[in-house]
Amino acid sequence: MSIKLIASDLDATFLKNDKTFNEVLFQEVLDKLHAQGGQFVVATGNHVQKVREYFKNFDGQYQMIANNGAEVILNGELTHVWAVPENVPAVVDQLANKYVNHLQLGVSFVAAHKAFAIIKRPNDEQLEFSKKYFENLVLIDSVDEINEPILKISLVLPSLEYEFMREVKAMLGNKIHVTTSGYGAIDIVNPNVNKANALSYIADTLQIASSEIMAFGDGLNDLEMLEYVGQPVAMTNSDEELFKHDFELSVTDNDNDGVLKTILEKL
Repeated sequence: MSIKLIASDLDATFLKNDKTFNEVLFQEVLDKLHAQGGQFVVATGNHVQKVREYFKNFDGQYQMIANNGAEVILNGELTHVWAVPENVPAVVDQLANKYVNHLQLGVSFVAAHKAFAIIKRPNDEQLEFSKKYFENLVLIDSVDEINEPILKISLVLPSLEYEFMREVKAMLGNKIHVTTSGYGAIDIVNPNVNKANALSYIADTLQIASSEIMAFGDGLNDLEMLEYVGQPVAMTNSDEELFKHDFELSVTDNDNDGVLKTILEKL
């Protein structure tokens, strides 16, 4: 079966734990893939600017799914976005107050070209990290100050993430899709947002069948994508939950170029 599209999550999948990757090996993969008419898709919870930083030496050589599927960038252009319903930010912000003693920092509301943050527990170190992580971070006191569509709401609640997820789901039901990328990180997005729907949008646009797609992931926010593609690969360092599914495993873990080595074996 030919592979026309390869999609990969970034953190703990494509990227090593120090957030780097083997650029020489990646170029080899891209050259082989492009030679047989295939394309590479970065599919991540990260925002667009962050992905462009990671892949600054590979401009124009990959497609992108950002913010867990809320945004699709094809050939450098933002071609599709899915925003959360208007009342959702206020509800999430309110619920976060209940967990304020366990929150890391606060709540972030990510728009297409900037992010808003309400700081609930000041921490200079975490704030510096957030400013690096989110493009154009704007600090606000209230959700009333947000004046554009929000693609994703993010917060970090170590060890209480599942409790928060259940509660927010009970309050907002099918108005949202809530997921965790592990380590206490929670993402709340439009119910139609997941990496699978974004990948399917790309596949339809490029006229590629799901059976011709290979995908790599390590967390529950990769599950829909792995179930959608014909050739799913879970990392050997995946969340235990993923091992319950019948996915093929990468030849090695993320710290040892697992994605790239598995692709080269397949190509």
